[in-house]
Amino acid sequence: MARSGINRAEVQAARNAIIARGENPSIDAVRIEMGNTGSKTTIHRLMREIDAEGHDAAASQIDEELTALVARLASRLKEKSREQIDDARASLDAERQAMQGELQDTRRQLAELRERHAAQTTTLGSQTATLLQVREALQNEQKENARLSQAAQDTASRLADKDGQIQTLKERHLDAHGQSVLLKERVRNAKVEMEKLKQQLTERDQQNRVLELILIKTELALENLKGGKTGAQPD
Repeated sequence: MARSGINRAEVQAARNAIIARGENPSIDAVRIEMGNTGSKTTIHRLMREIDAEGHDAAASQIDEELTALVARLASRLKEKSREQIDDARASLDAERQAMQGELQDTRRQLAELRERHAAQTTTLGSQTATLLQVREALQNEQKENARLSQAAQDTASRLADKDGQIQTLKERHLDAHGQSVLLKERVRNAKVEMEKLKQQLTERDQQNRVLELILIKTELALENLKGGKTGAQPD
């Protein structure tokens, strides 16, 4: 005969036994496990209470596990953040040292460029002074050449006059031998003077050519220095 007055402990024991066998703990299965004892309504109510307590316990356990997990994650994140901060600081220090080295190199290069610029400026000033001197000398030589050319022209004119005078004297059949000899001597002297002037003009022309070559070379050197000076300017 079936008995009545089942309790929750009995229902839970029967339910656990069914679950342990891998079976579904239904109301009928639990009632059969308890020897067909108790009403299905009571068994259903007790099983709902057991499930509710199980859910609460599971929820509490989940909360505890989540709390522990969150704490572990927070600790790991904090440690990871500290490692990242240390790595970032080390990287920043290395980068700062590299930038300081580059800055020192840049300052040294700038100082060298300034020294080169000063040296080129000095050289340019010297070359400019030399160029001015060469130009002045060339102008003086050109003036002297013009003077000698005019003197040569004047001598040639005088020689032509002398030749004319000689020709006139010849046409008049001068008998005075002494005067004829004197005139010839004067002509010879005039020719000698003409040759000397021509030689001087030739020498002056050669000197002028040398001075022109020096002037051209000096101007080319100045242009090269100006070009080097422009290219060496820092940004």
